[in-house]
Amino acid sequence: MDYVGHSSGAVFFDFDNDGLLDFYLCNVGRYTNEVKGRGGAYEGLDDAFMGHLHPDRSEHGILYKNMGGNRFKNVTQDVGLGDTGWSGDASVVDVNGDGFPDLYVLNMQGSNHLYLNTGGKKFVDSTAKYFPKTPWGAMGIKFFDYDNDGRPDLLITDMHSDMAEVVGPSSEKQKARLQMAEAMLGGPKDRYIFGNAFYANRGNGKFEEISDRVGAENFWPWGPSVADVNADGWQDVFIASSMNFPYRYGVNSLLLNNRGEKFLDSEFLLGIEPRRGGRTHTFWFDLDCSTNDPEQLRRWPNAAQDLCKGQTGKFTVMAPLGTRSSVVFDLDQDGALDIVTNEFNSAPQVLVSDLAQKRTIHWLKIALIGTVSNRNGLGATVRVLAGGKTLTQWNDGKSGYLSQSVLPLYFGLGDLTKVDRVEVDWPSGRKQVVTAGLTANSTLRVTEVR
Repeated sequence: MDYVGHSSGAVFFDFDNDGLLDFYLCNVGRYTNEVKGRGGAYEGLDDAFMGHLHPDRSEHGILYKNMGGNRFKNVTQDVGLGDTGWSGDASVVDVNGDGFPDLYVLNMQGSNHLYLNTGGKKFVDSTAKYFPKTPWGAMGIKFFDYDNDGRPDLLITDMHSDMAEVVGPSSEKQKARLQMAEAMLGGPKDRYIFGNAFYANRGNGKFEEISDRVGAENFWPWGPSVADVNADGWQDVFIASSMNFPYRYGVNSLLLNNRGEKFLDSEFLLGIEPRRGGRTHTFWFDLDCSTNDPEQLRRWPNAAQDLCKGQTGKFTVMAPLGTRSSVVFDLDQDGALDIVTNEFNSAPQVLVSDLAQKRTIHWLKIALIGTVSNRNGLGATVRVLAGGKTLTQWNDGKSGYLSQSVLPLYFGLGDLTKVDRVEVDWPSGRKQVVTAGLTANSTLRVTEVR
């Protein structure tokens, strides 16, 4: 692989079920020129945000097939994958239940794309059939079962729609009221959702968009990480958020799942907000209003003009903290899930849960070991049956925007202390049932039976 471009996210999956992990590389498009700035990075184009309107700047996503022996081949054109727009991330799930993973590709500015996998040989764009309207400014994606009905639902976060208008805190749970002109959108307005989307899977290929009804909207969202942070048997959502200078502070969202009915905003109750014990801003740059330094004017033209009005001398400009991505895993091995964030131009946050110290919790971790399938069993469906309940997860390795959570899979059990059985549908097509060694508060290692 010798590709060089403006790449973003990547998703690993076995698209042809041959036991070797392939991967899809998301490419945003050319938003820089060939000039390197003071720090060594290439300078951004003045109209970089308009790049989706320039087809000549497009950089298509690439599907690399694993040929074995540490060799990969670009098969993008061979399997029918085309231009997906300015793609920052993607995810996979078997939407139609035919045993082959389908590919959902986000578009930062335009329509998303769902490609159905036909027998591991071709991908067919089937977006209109399943998702006739998609978020215009999509950033993060996660398939998960929010209502424990065994079907994959879909959460997509939309950050770029919030750039049209900066609203106050009272409007953070609302869709963007002010949409950009159709010339900027690149298509008719009625094609898009201007905000987060939550698609409830109703079965038989039907998805219903219910983000407002279940409380899945927030402001300046980047990537969602999904996990059962209170170990009650229902998947919760952490959304990395905020946009730094020159915008106002935006909170990270921790949405607790209220038994599959709606999500409850809990970031302030659980200590996620405010960030860092009350510190909401970080150093951004120093500005000298007594000079016409061309480098300063080039780097911060608007700031140098606006912030220096009526000012003389030097001062420091601060910017709101902004979280870009996150991972959720049991950092201290106490049975409760913790959160680690990636902050833009600032140190990461390590948010350690004290749930296990406050009350007795019950959980089961499952580590998959593929034999015929790939080593980590990526693409497997795992079901935990306990006390008449069935908890389902898809081992897709995804977490947030440009991040991957640590395995093994984590299942909160609520008040249940006994697990009846574990079912694994492997990517190879093998189905496996485990009924022995199912001890709560332990890690179960499941090796694929040949």
